[in-house]
Amino acid sequence: MAKAVSFTLVSIFLFSMLSGCIGTGNKFVEYDIDDANQVWDQYDEHYYIKRTPASNASIGIADKLINNNEIFLLRYWDSFVYDEDELDWSEDPFDDWTWQFYYHSLRMVSYLINAYELTGDSLYLEKAKWFIESWIEHNPSSSNQSSERAWDDHSTANRITTFIYFWDHYRNSQIFDDEFANEFLNMLRKHGEYTAKKTNYFWGHNHGIYQDRALIQLAVLFPVFESSEEWLEVAVSRLSIHLETSVTPTGVHKEHSAAYHYLVLQLFMSISKFNHHYNSINVELDSIIYQMQEYLVHIAKPDGTVPLVGDSTGDYVLGISESEITNEHLLYLASNGNKGEKIVENSIVYQDAGVAIFKNDWEIASPIYFALFNGFHSSVHKQGDDLSFVLTYQQTDFFVDSGKYNFVEDDPYRIFIRSVFAHNSIAVDDKSYNVKNPDNVGKAVIENYLITSNYSYVKASHTLYKGVKVSRSVIFFNDGAIYFHDQIESNDHHEYTQTFNIGNDVSVDYSDVNNVFLSSAIDNTSLVLRQLNEISEFNVYHGSNDPMRGWQSTTFNEVSPITTLNYQLEGENVNFETIINIELNIIDVNISQDGDTDIYIFEFDDNRIERIEIN
Repeated sequence: MAKAVSFTLVSIFLFSMLSGCIGTGNKFVEYDIDDANQVWDQYDEHYYIKRTPASNASIGIADKLINNNEIFLLRYWDSFVYDEDELDWSEDPFDDWTWQFYYHSLRMVSYLINAYELTGDSLYLEKAKWFIESWIEHNPSSSNQSSERAWDDHSTANRITTFIYFWDHYRNSQIFDDEFANEFLNMLRKHGEYTAKKTNYFWGHNHGIYQDRALIQLAVLFPVFESSEEWLEVAVSRLSIHLETSVTPTGVHKEHSAAYHYLVLQLFMSISKFNHHYNSINVELDSIIYQMQEYLVHIAKPDGTVPLVGDSTGDYVLGISESEITNEHLLYLASNGNKGEKIVENSIVYQDAGVAIFKNDWEIASPIYFALFNGFHSSVHKQGDDLSFVLTYQQTDFFVDSGKYNFVEDDPYRIFIRSVFAHNSIAVDDKSYNVKNPDNVGKAVIENYLITSNYSYVKASHTLYKGVKVSRSVIFFNDGAIYFHDQIESNDHHEYTQTFNIGNDVSVDYSDVNNVFLSSAIDNTSLVLRQLNEISEFNVYHGSNDPMRGWQSTTFNEVSPITTLNYQLEGENVNFETIINIELNIIDVNISQDGDTDIYIFEFDDNRIERIEIN
């Protein structure tokens, strides 16, 4: 019978205070191999994480590694050709700490085990063993390492999962050797001790969840280590705190990035699958997974990918195996409507996450997808995208976010990508605000919203610029029009810039700056970006380096030019009124106030009148 795992808050914090588990340190322990295989021999098959999937591509990578000494990690970098006699694990051929991270995660070992798993050729396993022995020789402990990437939180967690994968195939192989097995098990124990230690843990970040997953798997699969039971308690208690603090009550992960929500969801799902396989159910975890899967239903664009908000790549998020989907609405999408249940409301606002997602009914109309982001929970993967939005019409991304690029924070393109100018928002005095300042947490909020059968609205604001409040009210008409009212308040005179970043597949005709015509190059769609108020200055940029404007990164470590439109106003209190006419034409808007309520009277080209009140 499955055992439910539950911890009281007191227990959680008691476990989290553990600085580590009693271990053997650098002392060499002679392990009984039968004891080490105790759990392994109890199951006909095992479930654990593989850093790379076994495929024909893995065989090709492994062959080049063996035949040509080519270390391939990921497609973002060329292969690194090494010399066996000179390899000392300090290598950094691309001057890129991310490459070093994957290098010390021993990703090449995972490819070799993939090849062994598929072919049974022990040459691959021998080479994997050689790399592990070499790494151990040059990085015996966190106080004696060849690179600062060797024993960091994330690479260590990844190595644990690769070591587990290696052991499963090595323990009964024809190349098995007792002496190396003990050396390997002692190093694996050191990894557990390192990861369990409080000072090595990464709170408030997905890295910590990687550590939780690795330590849970290590503790369950290797009870031969004397501290395994304590490691399990530490890992589960830390995970419980992450579930409580790193995910909003509505089920949105707080790292400000749709792709990282998906990544963390996959982490949680893999932990849950491991738990169920080894008969230990975490009810709290499974409940969070259900909510996080619900968010994918809403955040996914018409093509099933997520917008490049925050440090995101355009991940396809509807490819989760149906057997792993617990949310009926996600199952409906993933199965093309053959299973599960269709969502009742197309639009939704996650107020606690600072996300508003408005859609028309894609089953009866040309898909329109609009999402606004206005949440500052921490500096983790945070960009200057508060009050920013994205817009997709049919298959064309008309208004886009600029993506991730890389994590080299002094790179000029990375600095730009994180700035307010890379997002569809408002800048003050031609400057961005500090996305790393913890004092800015909580200064971006969704104040009010409403969803009806024919329109939805959201009012959001932030005070991220000193002495300035920026508010954006957005009214989304399901028939195909969007209205923005940007209200900026200050006691001082400022220059305000309203920015629009246009997708790469969109042609821009700005011959009339107040009525910019945007047309798609891929699906014959078009729309008009219209300014209702007089603008003091208008600028267009395309791949500019002075000033840095008009760039997007859809692939890691690469940027490409896009068109950016900047509208400017000066003063203390100013208003931008902007319309995006898609399939419905707003020709005029009249604004009045009744106390704290803004009253909008819309006039459409079919003579229809609509009155909407926003508090």
